[in-house]
Amino acid sequence: MKSLPRFISALILVALYTFTLPSSAQGRESTGMHFLLVGPSAHNMGASDGHTAALTGASAIYLNPAMLSLEKRSSATLSYMLWPATDTQNSFAGMVYKSGQQAFGVALLSSLNDDIPFRSGPTSNPDGYFAVRYFSLAGAYSRSIGPLALGVTGMYLYEQFFQQDASGFAMNAGLGLTLLDERLRLGASARNLGSMQDLAETATRLPSMLSFGTDLQLLQFSTSAIDDEIPFLVSVTADYNIPLNEVSSADDGSIIGQDDGYLNAGIEVNIANIIDIRTGLRTGDTQRRFSFGAGIFVSDFYFNYAFLPFQDGFGVAHAVSLQYYF
Repeated sequence: MKSLPRFISALILVALYTFTLPSSAQGRESTGMHFLLVGPSAHNMGASDGHTAALTGASAIYLNPAMLSLEKRSSATLSYMLWPATDTQNSFAGMVYKSGQQAFGVALLSSLNDDIPFRSGPTSNPDGYFAVRYFSLAGAYSRSIGPLALGVTGMYLYEQFFQQDASGFAMNAGLGLTLLDERLRLGASARNLGSMQDLAETATRLPSMLSFGTDLQLLQFSTSAIDDEIPFLVSVTADYNIPLNEVSSADDGSIIGQDDGYLNAGIEVNIANIIDIRTGLRTGDTQRRFSFGAGIFVSDFYFNYAFLPFQDGFGVAHAVSLQYYF
């Protein structure tokens, strides 16, 4: 147990250090690499990514690695999402292996748009096309000590814009706590702490984030159906997120801090341990205020779909994922 206070102290110090960096160290531009903040799977997206304290398999590698060791079984996940406004494709593949009180995870996360037109002048036909690519390779480790879990993720990052590219490294660290006979889970994570090499002349600043989450089984009941009863379970998830280094420009051209933290919340109804129906809400400055999703269990497979309507004419994004438990 001696390692626990040290881990918590280190997590707090990293967060405080990032908060107190001077503006010259933090830079004068908004962060990039925002694909790291999109819930990796359709399960996460359907609940507005509010899963810092939830058990969602390999997605926790990017959301809160501590939750990996609280999983009941090992699993592998594949996910795909298409953003309608830009034809950007997000893909995720991850696996978590549970062994006793420990868990190990590996994952690939990418965002690709390889069909952006390039023009050297006001022509009707583009001179060509170029690509914008983002890529992350991650490994994670988690260990539980009774109801408490600790976890850390290391990430290799790569970005390409036109003919320029850069790489970097980052980490996630988190805590998880299970209470009330596993009806309540709490989580906290510091995400995307690291740096990138220069892309052309400027290094992209990572979207570092401090998140606090809860996952609560709120209500359980049954309804009669002919000769049998159908159980229902209503769960609520919520994350409060604090951007650590995001800044924006005021109307007079000066640099100001981004608005205070924002909330990602979701509610899910499980029917007969087979079907999940969920919806989510995001506060703050966002173009995807609401999200909707559904999942279905078939043997050891869990299929999920997410529907994300965007505001201001950006269309609707769709995501699908398949999770296999073993």
